[in-house]
Amino acid sequence: MTDPQKKALDIEYHRHAADEYDDAVTRHFHFYHVYSLHRWAERLARRCPGAQVLDMGTGTGVVAAVMAGLGCHVKAVDHSLDMLARATARVKSAGLADLVRFELGDCEQLPYPDNSFDAVTIQGVLHHMPDMMPTLREAVRVLKPDGEIYISEPCAEGSGISRTAHAALAPFRLVRNLLAGRQTPPRVADHEDSISGSALISAVQSLGIRTRQEFLVRLGAVRFLPQRWRIWPILFLSAPTRYTNGDMVFITGRKMNVPIPAPVPQPSETPRPTQSASI
Repeated sequence: MTDPQKKALDIEYHRHAADEYDDAVTRHFHFYHVYSLHRWAERLARRCPGAQVLDMGTGTGVVAAVMAGLGCHVKAVDHSLDMLARATARVKSAGLADLVRFELGDCEQLPYPDNSFDAVTIQGVLHHMPDMMPTLREAVRVLKPDGEIYISEPCAEGSGISRTAHAALAPFRLVRNLLAGRQTPPRVADHEDSISGSALISAVQSLGIRTRQEFLVRLGAVRFLPQRWRIWPILFLSAPTRYTNGDMVFITGRKMNVPIPAPVPQPSETPRPTQSASI
C-alpha cells in the first residue's frame, strides 16, 4: 500500500469516527492526559507565557484546548475536515476560539518557516503515519532552538501485564459482544501500524532533541474507577518498567541548537507540492 493510499484511508477512517471519537477513544485516555500532558503544559506556560504552540494531528482538538486554556497561542493542523469540525466546536464551547487557529494540512509538509514555534505537540498521531520520520523532521524544523516538544504514542512492544490481562478477559469480551449483538468487537483502522517505543525515542534524539521519557501500562479494568483514581494503579503496575518499556510512551524534550540531519533520499521518492488550507 502506498503512502497516499494510507493517508486516504486515514482520512476516511476519521470521517466515520469523528462524531463518536471522543466517547469511544478520548475519554478512555483522559486520565493519562491529566497526568502527563497537563503537567508538561503547565510547566511550559510558566516558563514561556503566551507561547506559540503547534499541535500536529490535532484530531478533535483535545491538546489544542489544553494549551489555549493556559494562555498559549495555538496553530493546530490535521488532514481530516471532520475531525477539525469537532475540534473547532470544542474550542468555541470553551471560549478559546481567539487563541486557536485550525488548519487543514499535511503534517509531513508544514507551511511554516523554520524556528517558528516555542513548542510542538504530537499526541497519538505517529502510528497513523506510513513513516514517522517526515513528521518528526517537520516538527523539529519548525521548533525554535531551546523549544519544547511533547509526544505520546501507544507502543508496539506492549507490557506483560496488559498482554496477560487481555488474554484472561477474552472470554468475558466475547460474551459481552454476543449479548450486545456484536459478533466481533470494533476494530481500529486496518492501516495503522504500531510504533516501537525505543525506536521512537531514538528517532527523536537523532534529530537533536534532548529527551525524557516515561512508559506506562494500559489496563482497561481501571475504567471502572473514578477518573481521578485511575492513574494510581497504572503508576503502581508500571513501576518496574517505567523507564524501559510499556504500552504507552510519553516523551518530552528540548531542541538543542544543532543542525537537523538531512533525510536520506530514496530512489522512488518524488517531490510533492505543499498544500495547506485554512478553515
